[in-house]
Amino acid sequence: NELYKNERYEEAFEGYSKIIAKEPGNPRGWYNAGNAQFRLNRHGEAVYYYAKAFSLDPRDGDIRFNLEYALRQTGQNLLPDGLPRALHIAYYLASDKELRALAIFFFWLACLTGAAGFLLDGSGGGSRCARTAIMAALCCLLSAAWLGARQSSPFTHAGVITKAEGARLLSGPGENFKACASAPEGMLVKIMDELDDNYYEIGLPREGIKGWALKADVRKI
Repeated sequence: NELYKNERYEEAFEGYSKIIAKEPGNPRGWYNAGNAQFRLNRHGEAVYYYAKAFSLDPRDGDIRFNLEYALRQTGQNLLPDGLPRALHIAYYLASDKELRALAIFFFWLACLTGAAGFLLDGSGGGSRCARTAIMAALCCLLSAAWLGARQSSPFTHAGVITKAEGARLLSGPGENFKACASAPEGMLVKIMDELDDNYYEIGLPREGIKGWALKADVRKI
């Protein structure tokens, strides 16, 4: 942080990278690395680091603000057109990891209380356990449905174009294929296929096109 305050952004980024390597689940490490990259005018890398931080902690206001700002610098918007901000915030109230944990927790709670209700059948405790099991099952279904809806999120199965000149999209995974489009630095893309050693098949949802880009030009979120 002292390096960052003294405008030694490259050295600060190296320090934040070490934090990320030790604590990959620390959203602040990713966020601070994004700040350093933004100061170095590497907007694609900044979007990538902010997006990683956002996926870990979507409730953090600083992370949301900086991601939104970085996306605007690359001609994109965090908030879809016509969607109320409050609804977007509610949609990202929990991270994917938290939603999976909730679904698992309520699943086992439903199983345990359901079993207890069966064993205590005919008693007041059995009725309470049965009601708890039903509520837990509903919460499990809600968590699973919420997680399923998030599969369409721009940050799920996604990547960011980090090459300064942008990435060429080819019609197939190799230089023998023709270029069919291009994607500018900082663009969020969907990763559709990653089995090739050197290329991702990526989609540009807003433009409705897809193609193959070098993995070196795309950072997977």
